[in-house]
Parts: sequence; structure tokens; C-alpha cells
Amino acid sequence: MTDRSPCAFRRGLRGAIALLLVLCTLFTFGCRRKQQEQEDNGGGEDIITTPQPTSVPKEGGVLRLPMPANASHEDPLSVNTEEMLYLFSLVYDMLIGVDESGELIPCLCESWTSEGSGVWLLHLRESAKWQDGSGRLTAQNVVETYNALCGMQDSYYYWCTEHIVSMSPVDIKTVRVKMDIPGMIALYSLNFPIRKSASLMGTGAYRVQSIGEESITLSANADWWDRKPYVGTIVFEVRDSNETALASYEAGQLNMVPTNVLTAGKYAQKGATNVLDVMTQGMEVLLFNNASLFGSAEMRLAVAHAVNRSRIITNVYMNRARVSDVPIPADSWLYDSRCAVLNYDTAAAINLLEGQDFSKLDENGVRYSTKTGAKLSIKLLTSATTENTTRQDAANQIAAQLGELGFEVRVVTAEHTLGGETSPFVNALNSGDWDLALVGFNLCLDCDPSPYLTSGGACNYSRCGDKRISALAEAMRKADTEEALREAAYNFQAYFVESVPFVTLYFRLNSVVYSADLVGVDGAREPALFARVKDWYFMD
Repeated sequence: MTDRSPCAFRRGLRGAIALLLVLCTLFTFGCRRKQQEQEDNGGGEDIITTPQPTSVPKEGGVLRLPMPANASHEDPLSVNTEEMLYLFSLVYDMLIGVDESGELIPCLCESWTSEGSGVWLLHLRESAKWQDGSGRLTAQNVVETYNALCGMQDSYYYWCTEHIVSMSPVDIKTVRVKMDIPGMIALYSLNFPIRKSASLMGTGAYRVQSIGEESITLSANADWWDRKPYVGTIVFEVRDSNETALASYEAGQLNMVPTNVLTAGKYAQKGATNVLDVMTQGMEVLLFNNASLFGSAEMRLAVAHAVNRSRIITNVYMNRARVSDVPIPADSWLYDSRCAVLNYDTAAAINLLEGQDFSKLDENGVRYSTKTGAKLSIKLLTSATTENTTRQDAANQIAAQLGELGFEVRVVTAEHTLGGETSPFVNALNSGDWDLALVGFNLCLDCDPSPYLTSGGACNYSRCGDKRISALAEAMRKADTEEALREAAYNFQAYFVESVPFVTLYFRLNSVVYSADLVGVDGAREPALFARVKDWYFMD
């Protein structure tokens, strides 16, 4: 599990949903040559998936997954566990979807047009029908769902109301939405499920066949507006923990288990079990206190080049993370690969430090200024929970790496309670009594960097006041076409790696353990793990 900041809650990561990784033990990578190559170039291991045999899709089969005991299944808007998020995504459709690359795709809203000034017309599918036979989806259904969401501040989807000023029906198949920002990035706010009532009945690819004390069974919806899925039945069975679910998989009781366990790779078995690493929006960053010596871009760049992210990914995260130099995932349609320039380079780091007058070492190997005598002595703040010390382990590695270049680093670990908006860690961040801070953020699907870098941003703990980067972030918010948004994102990333307001270390990976006879799972990504479920099928 990962620590939560107030921003993470405001951006829609409330409750107990954890899309990140958990506590790990140190891992010794078997192939030393491969590890050294990774360390030299500063890059993490690419996501590797098991190739699937070529076969002809066929209908049928039963997919069995875990669900928590006593989980609420009445309302998709009140979801509070990852497993139930998956179940609801099969029964309910989103208004606008997001594909594996993070790009907006039609769902219940088959198209949208801009009226300017942040006003959009949403055109609903006439073929979208309610599973109880009560008729087609209407604009009123959409508005009623939105109104209900506005009163649910603890909802996973509450962040979707952040940019919506108003929503009203134009006619039975058209909705008018007023946003508080003019660009298309606001359309990501429409990625929430549409319901007609609080019962388990939607417009999705699967409908409820039965609900029991120990399981919920879904069957493929032949009346779905899209093509009927190949997999005929999906059963969610009660398990009291993810560890129990994995044990159930090994016992043959389940044939798919999404997990954030770092040791998931051990379940891989050729011809029997595939383990797919999937990208998340969980990014780990190293914040700078701009009121300290890191007010200098050269000092920030020195740290960026001094941290061997690949070594941390290998030793702490068991390769369940992927390097990114910018706060945009490497698999996003907005990511600019030309900005992968902050590689591990101790020579460059030392040159930058010496250029800032830290060219001498004392008897303890600590650099100091020849002009002022000030030492490179810094405080590195990080967090831990009783269940998870992974980030603390990473902080210790960062401290050791900086120490090799002449930094004297004191690591301070503050407790952080999962699900709490205030904690000793958050209080310490707000106090500003630190030089570096290792923090995890759950980046929103729109990849909007404003909360982390602009004045008044909820997650701008480093007090970044760079007017140019604020303007570039605002340009992303104003872009009204895909082309304009991509260009704005590219411009933002180019300046980000030049100024390094914080170091983006890596995005974390989760895993899916599943039967090798299930085809089509490759390419899945969190949080929409089942986005392409219609194409999954079982081989004979």
C-alpha cells in the first residue's frame, strides 16, 4: 500500500483502494551483467509480458476472481476496494472512457463537441440500454448520477466533480456540461460510471446472474451496445485478503488475481501461469525544498544525476517500477520520449556540485563550500506505515547514493496513516523542515501537473513558484484539441527536465496473475484493468 496525501484524496483516491505496491524485501537480481547495464543507463526494466499462442477466439469459459468479504455491491459510486472497482466496471459503463495510453475514448458518450468557454455537448449512444429491460440510457440518467456524486465526498469518483460547474439535459440523448477550465483536459472528469439506481444494474458488458453470500456471478450481456464478450461467465468469490486469493489461485480455485505484491513474479510458470506487470498512475518523486540550497537549478540537476533509479527499482521494488524523468507515465499518449535525459551520471553530478562551489571534501568525505564553509548536510524526509516500509528502504538507498558524492544525509521517517488526510508525515511536509522529501502521488488520469507545481496547488509541498512552469501547466489546461494538448504537454516536459522542480523517479507497477489459457489480457493497465475484456477468451 502507498501513503496518501491530501491531494491524493482530493484527486479521487479515497477509501481503501490501493493501486500501488506493498512492503518488499531486498531482492538480489540474478543476472549481474543485465543489472549493470540498467544501472549504467539509469533505466528500469521494460514491462515484459508472456507471448500468447495464436488461436481463434471462442465463446464460453468461466473467469474466477477474488472479492472482499462484506463488500458493498449496492452502488458503483460508493466503491471502496480495488476488487469491487473491477466488478462494477464490468456491470456499469463510463460516460467517457480512457484507453491504455490514457487517451479519451467514446463510451456511453459516443461523441462530444465544444461550444467554447468550457461548455461541451455530450451525445449519448441510442443503443445503450439498461440491463433490466427498462429502456435506453437518457440524459436525465446522466445528470442524476452526477448530482448523486456531488453529495458523496468519500467516493472514489468524487474527483470527477472537481472541474464540472454544471450539467443539464438538452434532450433525451444530449447533455450540456459547463467546466471551470476551457481545455479538453476537463473531459477526463467524465470518467465515472452511470447508474439508474443504487442496485447492481447498469449498461455494461456483463449483467448480474446471481448474488450469494460467498460470490457474485456475472454473465455476458448479449444486449450490450458493443460486441458481446467472449468469456461467458465471470465469478467474484469472497477471499479475506490478497494473500488468501493468491493461495486460492495456486489451489486452482481462482484463475485470475490482480495483486500489488512485489513477489508476484514467483507465480509465473510456463504454459500454466502468466504474470503480467501493469502500469499504474502511482509515481514516486523526490521533492526539493526551494527555501534551502536546492533553490538552485544546478543543485537540483546534480541530485537528479546522482540517483541511480535502476538500482533502487531492482533492489527495493523487485523491478516492479518503471523510470520516467517527467510526471507523465512512459506509456501515456502525452509522454515525450525525447525528455528521457536525466540519466544516472555521477561525473555530471560532481561537475554541477563543483560549479556551485562544493568542490572540497572534509575528513569525513562531506563536501563543503570554499567560500562559506557550509557543508552539504541535508535532511531527507520520507514516510512509512506499520504495513509498508518500502519507501523508507528507497530513501535509505538514495541517502547512500548521495553520500557517495559527498552529501551528508539524515533520513527522517514520519508515520503516515493510510486513508488519513493528516498524519505526522503530512504535517512534516507542510512544516517545510526538510531539504529533500521522498513522496508518492497518485497522478490523475488527465496527467495535469498543476497540483504539484503551481501556486496554491494542493500538492505543491516544495513551494515551487516558477512562473514559466505554471504557464506551461496552464497551457495544458487550455488546450482544446488533442493536437494542442500533446504540444502543450511536450513543451511542459521539455522545460521540466531543464529546471527539475522535483525529481520524478519512477511509476510503480502492479501485477496480474492469471491462467495461461486466458488470451487477450496483454496490454491491460490500471486502473481500467478490464477495459478490453470483450476481447479476452479461453483457449481449448
